[in-house]
Amino acid sequence: MIKVIKRIFMFLIIVGIISGGIYLYFNTDLLRIQDVQFNENEHMDLYDIMRYSGVQKGTPYFEVDTDVAANNLMSHPYVRYATATKQFPNTVIFDVVYRKHFFNIRYSDIVLSLDDQLHVLEVLASENEGFTVEGFAFDSFSTGNVIDVSQLYILENIVDLLKLVQQSELECNPLILFKDRNIVLTIDQIKIKFGVGENIESKYNAFINIYEALKNDGIKNGIIDVSSDGLPVYRPFGE
Repeated sequence: MIKVIKRIFMFLIIVGIISGGIYLYFNTDLLRIQDVQFNENEHMDLYDIMRYSGVQKGTPYFEVDTDVAANNLMSHPYVRYATATKQFPNTVIFDVVYRKHFFNIRYSDIVLSLDDQLHVLEVLASENEGFTVEGFAFDSFSTGNVIDVSQLYILENIVDLLKLVQQSELECNPLILFKDRNIVLTIDQIKIKFGVGENIESKYNAFINIYEALKNDGIKNGIIDVSSDGLPVYRPFGE
């Protein structure tokens, strides 16, 4: 008889625990997401984090799949990589690596912001600070994806050129032209032609050598042509 009573008692305790858990899960906020944390960025707020990740305040804690939430968040144009972790009983924490604006590209009346991997970050009403590439036609674009152009390698070479310029103390015109299959950089009244940018580091070094010599002589106009793999050429006048 005592064993039967103990079994009934244990059964009632188990039922009570299960019932309490069910009540807490469905009728209180104790096990529902109340706090969504992330490392902030000027291009994303809490609303964006929740909208893209799919994690909303009030979502049951155990229904949140952190891998799915992080993967969803990476569909945002400014998110390069993201991870998500849960903190019991009601918190989700996102660690986000953001994409950064690197340069503008303008074609016709469209201005786009691109990162250094050529992902389109957003359509701009006007150019952001920094360099703007003009004269390079693109076929189509979708924010968050690599820009669709027929000769992507030329844009990649432009990115490499801009990184070299940023590492220097050169004061360049922020407008980079692509004209007659030449990447054209301008300093003062000197135009530098890099062709399509193949072997860009070698061509950049050749340009620097000539530019420094011209600078020492007080020359601030003309054309430095390093478009070929042969000897660089300086022309004081004309295209």
